[in-house]
Amino acid sequence: MFYPSRLLAVFGPRVGRMTQSAYIIGFVLPLVAVMGLSWLMFVGAPGLLGTPGHFALAIGLTVLMVTGDAHNIRRWQDLGSSGAMYRMMRPGVVLLPVLAFALQFLVPAQLASAGDMEALAFMIGMEFGGVSLQPAPLVLLAVTFVGVVGNVGYLSLMPGQQGENAYGPDPRGGMPVPGMPVPGMSAMASVRGGEANDPVKRALADYQARQRAAARPVVNTVRPTGGATFGKKR
Repeated sequence: MFYPSRLLAVFGPRVGRMTQSAYIIGFVLPLVAVMGLSWLMFVGAPGLLGTPGHFALAIGLTVLMVTGDAHNIRRWQDLGSSGAMYRMMRPGVVLLPVLAFALQFLVPAQLASAGDMEALAFMIGMEFGGVSLQPAPLVLLAVTFVGVVGNVGYLSLMPGQQGENAYGPDPRGGMPVPGMPVPGMSAMASVRGGEANDPVKRALADYQARQRAAARPVVNTVRPTGGATFGKKR
C-alpha cells in the first residue's frame, strides 16, 4: 500500500534508531500542538485565528504526515522491534476516522435526500441542536484514539535497548549491558569453539606446534672446563 509520507521520505529516514527525548520533541510535542490547534479552530473558538490558523494547521499536518512514520518506526527499532505491528495498524489511523465521518454525516445525508424521514430528522437535529455522535462513529473514533494514545505513550515511556542491536548503534552512545551478547562476538566465539572441538583441526594444531618447537635453534650453554693456554710452554 502506498503512503503519502513516502513522497518526502528523504526528510524522515526510517533507518536506524531514535531516543525517547528525540521522539518526544520531534513527534509527540508537534502532535499535541496540532491536536490543540484543531480543537481551538473547530470547537473552542471557531473563526478566532482565521485564515492564518488554517495555514498553520495545514503545515503542521503536513509535517506530521511526512515525519510521523519515520519517528515511530525508528523508535520501535530502538526497542529492538521492526515495528511490524505499527506498520500493519497505521492505515486504521486514517481509515477509521474517515469511516466514522461517513457514517455520521455522508450516509444520513444520502438517506435524507432519498426520502428517509428519520435520516432527515437526524440531519435537522444536528443542524439546530449540535452534533451528537452515533454509536458506530463513536466506537470507531474511540478505537482510533486508544490506538494512537497507546502507541505514543508506550514509545514515550519505554527505554530503548542499551548497546548496539540489529537496527544500528545505540543513539545514546551507551556501552553494552554486562552479560548481553555483543553482535558479532557470539558468532566469533562459536567459530572458535567449533575449531577447538574439531579433532582434525586440533591434531593439525598440535603438529604445527611440534614443528615450530623442532625448528627453534638450540643454544649451546656448555662452558669450556680448561684454563687459558695462551703463552703456555710445551
